[in-house]
Amino acid sequence: MTFPALPGLIGRPPFDVPPLPGPDVPASGPAAPRVLKQELTAGLPVRVDLDGARGLVLAVPLGVARSVLAADPQAVVFDTRVPGDPAAARDAGAAWPRLTLVADGVIGETVPVVAGVPAALRLGAVAVVEVTVDLLVVTIGTLRSPGQFASRLALRWRDLGPAPDTGPPRPAGDPGIPALNA
Repeated sequence: MTFPALPGLIGRPPFDVPPLPGPDVPASGPAAPRVLKQELTAGLPVRVDLDGARGLVLAVPLGVARSVLAADPQAVVFDTRVPGDPAAARDAGAAWPRLTLVADGVIGETVPVVAGVPAALRLGAVAVVEVTVDLLVVTIGTLRSPGQFASRLALRWRDLGPAPDTGPPRPAGDPGIPALNA
């Protein structure tokens, strides 16, 4: 017995299969990461809305305003694209941006911005969202006032809340068996 269609099926190139995400990160659904990009034209601190009830506040604690007022507005204060020396200790007096979770008007946890490192932000004892900052550029002008100073933020975030308890989908039943009228 011969199968004339079989060589035609084998001779076709394989389909392009997209890479699968890691086992702990779903590709779709409510827990999939969402991308957020924002130009920081309103100055700092700034609220970054995640959804209707939750947001982040990006702030840079400075301590001394005189140096900020005297500096060039285009000077870069913080840039995640510039790698630092991992062996060197961080300058405690340097400007270091922080993200603070705000959910339904309640202030949550604050974490420092570290590029590429996921941070789970909690509200009380419960982790609410996971945030990974991909890019953050902050200039002196953005620290002083609103305006176009080339400051920007790009991050990924995902909801860490529990999934809804709806259970499996309801069975449709066998179409060959008539429905029982109660």
